[in-house]
Amino acid sequence: MGGGRGVATCESVPDAVFAKIFALLPSAQIASSCALVCRAWRDYTQDATLWSELCEGSGLRAIDAMRCLGGWRGLFGSVYGLNLVASPHFERVHFYEADRLKHQSLRPWEPKHRLIIDRICSDNESDEETHSYGYWATEGGSVFQRGGGDGVLRECPALDCSPCPVAEREPVLATSWDWGKVQQYIGLQTFSNKFLDCSPPMMFSIWYAGKKGAPSVFKAQVVLRDELKNIIFVWESGELETTENVWKQEKHLIQNYPPGMRSIVVKAAGMSIQHKSGFHGAKFTAVKLQFVPVNEVPLHIEQPILGKKFSQF
Repeated sequence: MGGGRGVATCESVPDAVFAKIFALLPSAQIASSCALVCRAWRDYTQDATLWSELCEGSGLRAIDAMRCLGGWRGLFGSVYGLNLVASPHFERVHFYEADRLKHQSLRPWEPKHRLIIDRICSDNESDEETHSYGYWATEGGSVFQRGGGDGVLRECPALDCSPCPVAEREPVLATSWDWGKVQQYIGLQTFSNKFLDCSPPMMFSIWYAGKKGAPSVFKAQVVLRDELKNIIFVWESGELETTENVWKQEKHLIQNYPPGMRSIVVKAAGMSIQHKSGFHGAKFTAVKLQFVPVNEVPLHIEQPILGKKFSQF
């Protein structure tokens, strides 16, 4: 084009300016879409200036980056790219794997989980193991604390229900005529206290569904605790009615909680409304809890649902 006007190119834009612009984008988009635009953009997405901008805006420091392979980018991935929940689909841990994990030291920014004897029955008897472990503790029930009512049952695939859309080949938990409850402890001992005291936002999500011809209810809870295990914050979903043979996702952005979080307890429960024997209660799977970068918080804010029914966990 005429006129003698100069045309700016990617190479003429200072790195610091690109870092500021990219810091406004979701991290997944930076690592995927932006990196594919051109060579210059790919180089910018790998630049330490960008990732330090993203990290420092969330309370992370240079000393934290020194503890991670990959520097600032490695730190960002360690903190924000990790599901804090172990066995999100209620997979069991086999004996030899459990023995290895017991002797393995935690890496920086790796959550700690309690490995316990697996009390969850399976719908497939050939899948049962005498010595197997898991990360989910059951609560209530008369048979070895297997959960309320007739207990909770690991199904793979889900019985009398369509597969979960995000985990079609993964196990789900089915519940019975009383609240079948499971919970998991998550320790944050390897996380920076300074980072945790900034009350970083977290996104919790879980998928749930009802069995064909069996009305049921579901609920979830996230409990934040301090170093003395005192409860400092609780989020609850309230009782949610399931839809027969339809999977729904319950998700919530947890933020603005008091400083001092050092551990988390995630709980989920389901129950059949008909109160008849067998596993006719709500099914659930795909549990996820992740820290959310501060710049991405506006992407996750939703309008609260009014009129929820709450019951004691």
